[in-house]
Amino acid sequence: MANIFLRTVILYIFIFVIMRITGKRQIGQLELSEFITAFMVSEFATYPVSNSATPLLYGVIPSITIVSLEVLFSFITIKSRFFKKIAAGDALALIKKGKIDKKQMSDARISFDELTSAMRLSGVSCLANVEYAFLEPNGSISIIPKANNTPPSAKDLDRTVCENGIEHSVIIDGKLNESELSSLGFDKSKIYGILSQNGFSSEKEVLYMGIDDMRNVCIIDGGGNVIYKTS
Repeated sequence: MANIFLRTVILYIFIFVIMRITGKRQIGQLELSEFITAFMVSEFATYPVSNSATPLLYGVIPSITIVSLEVLFSFITIKSRFFKKIAAGDALALIKKGKIDKKQMSDARISFDELTSAMRLSGVSCLANVEYAFLEPNGSISIIPKANNTPPSAKDLDRTVCENGIEHSVIIDGKLNESELSSLGFDKSKIYGILSQNGFSSEKEVLYMGIDDMRNVCIIDGGGNVIYKTS
């Protein structure tokens, strides 16, 4: 029993490391080659765990081989447009200029239920409001609404807005994130000063605190209430 437990832990750590090597897309939408890699690696890892007489290398070596092939395969597809087209294919236009292409939908085996589901996830309430819909190589459906149904941008309204940059999470669950503080150029005393101005005596009273590059402050207290302040 202890042997099986130890084998499982070792192979779990090993598989975790090599799957991270292949890139973060492995944990999101998988393309065909990535799906095959994930499936085969899991199969190779399972065999030494379920058969204690089988050496661990029988799972390790094939897994390394498969992942190496996937990395090489990905590199080739990046460098070669022709090979990329063969391996993953191109995006299919299910809707083009507001007109549904029934043949493309039939060839891709996409139902109207799937299309309308993707439409709702994109915040579009009606198929008549869709200008383009594409079946992407990873299997997801992307929706581009008609211009008249797109919210106006600041440019459309002839307004100038400043770029706030990204929000840095300086406090999470009552704990200071010192690496984010240094990226902002803040020290603890600055954060404590902001907390004090907003009625907090300690970071432990705060569920979340974020500060963006323009020094706008967002605080969420322990009760989930949001306090937004522009510095």
